[in-house]
Amino acid sequence: MESPTGLMPESLMDKGLKRQALDYLLAQPWPGDFKLQVAAGWAKVVGSTMTAADQAVLSASGWK
Repeated sequence: MESPTGLMPESLMDKGLKRQALDYLLAQPWPGDFKLQVAAGWAKVVGSTMTAADQAVLSASGWK
């Protein structure tokens, strides 16, 4: 599956790779709110969901 934004590696564009996708986002030097937006887009495209815990971790991992 192709990444619609080009921000997520195409190798992570699979519903079963949620943990790897989150790990990838956690490692990026982006603001937390931006990471949340990318994660929400990824989840929508692959048919997954982001839990409140996932969202909290991503938000806290980025700079403000």
